[in-house]
Amino acid sequence: MLSVSLILIHTSLLLLSNALVSQPKRPIGPIHTLILTRHGDSLWNGKHPGCQETFTGWTDIGLSPIGEQEAIRTGELLTQFTKGVTIDALFTSALTRAKMTAHECWWAYYDRLEQQYQEQKQQQNDNLQYQAPAQFIIDHRLNERHYGSLQGLIKADTAAGVHGHLPEEVYQWRRSWHAIPPPLDDNDPRRIEELRMYGNICGEENVPKSESLAQVAEQRIRPFLTETLTPILDSSYDSKLPSPKGYEDESTVGGTALIVAHANSLRALIGVICNADQDNQVLKKLESMKIPTASPLVLRYRKTAEEGIFFPVDSVLENELQNDLPVYPLTSYSKIIC
Repeated sequence: MLSVSLILIHTSLLLLSNALVSQPKRPIGPIHTLILTRHGDSLWNGKHPGCQETFTGWTDIGLSPIGEQEAIRTGELLTQFTKGVTIDALFTSALTRAKMTAHECWWAYYDRLEQQYQEQKQQQNDNLQYQAPAQFIIDHRLNERHYGSLQGLIKADTAAGVHGHLPEEVYQWRRSWHAIPPPLDDNDPRRIEELRMYGNICGEENVPKSESLAQVAEQRIRPFLTETLTPILDSSYDSKLPSPKGYEDESTVGGTALIVAHANSLRALIGVICNADQDNQVLKKLESMKIPTASPLVLRYRKTAEEGIFFPVDSVLENELQNDLPVYPLTSYSKIIC
C-alpha cells in the first residue's frame, strides 16, 4: 500500500508540475511602447528608377533618394502622432540603410519638435523642457536576416528559376519562419567581405552565413530584448518616478523606444513579443506580414517573471476585436495608449 501511495503522490506532483509549466507566465513591469519602422527605400528595394528589387540581407546598401525622403517623412509623422510623448531611446542596426534612416528621421523629428517647443514657449511663456532621446544605440542584432547565397540576386529572376531555384523554395525562404536560404561558402567573396566589415563589430562567430526568421528571433532578437531594450526602458521609467513604485497596476505606462530596422528583423521582434512560435494562427499571420519601407508601427509589451519571455499588450481600438498580433499603424497611436 505504501508503494502505491508513493506512486500516486509522484503522479500528482508530476501533473501539478506540468500544469504549472503550461500556464502562461504572469506579466510584470510597466507597459513599454515600441515604435517600429523599417528603413527607407534602399537602392536594392526597387522603387528608385533603374533599380530592381534584390535580396539584400547583410549586404550594406545605402538609401535611394526616395528612401531619404521617406526617412524625413517618418520623422514628421512621429512629431504629428506622438505629441507629449518622450522617446527615451532610439535603436538601429549596424547596416547603412537603417542608420541613414534613423539619422534622417530623427533630425526631421527634432526640427519639427523644436519648432513646436518654441511656439508653445512663446505662447505659454513658461519653462517648457525639450528632451532628445537619452540614448542612440546601434546594435548589430537588429540587422536584417541573412539571405545566404541569395544576396545580390534579383528577386524576380530568382523566383522565375533563373538561378536554379524552384518558386516554392524561394517563397518559403522569404516568408517561412523556419526555412533557411542556401548559405554562403567560406571562400565566397561576399562572405569574406562581411567578415571584414562586421567581424570587429559583433565577432566573426556571430556573422551568419544564412538565417531563418526563427534563428534571427532566438539568437539575436530575444537576447536584444532581454539584455538591452527592456532594461533601458525599465531604467528610463524608474528614473521618472519621484519614489520607488511597484508595477502591480497593469495600466502603468513605461518607456518608449523608436526602433529603425529591417522587415525581417522587425517581424522577428514582433514574433518574439507575441510568442508566435507557440501559436500556429499567430505564426501564419506573422509569416504573411509585409512591412513597407518607412511606415511606422506601434507595439506595446510587458516582460514576464520568466527571463526572455514577453507579453504583448493590446489596447482594443474603436469597433475592433482583440487582436492576437496587436501591431498597429502609428496613426492609431493616440487610441492605442489610451
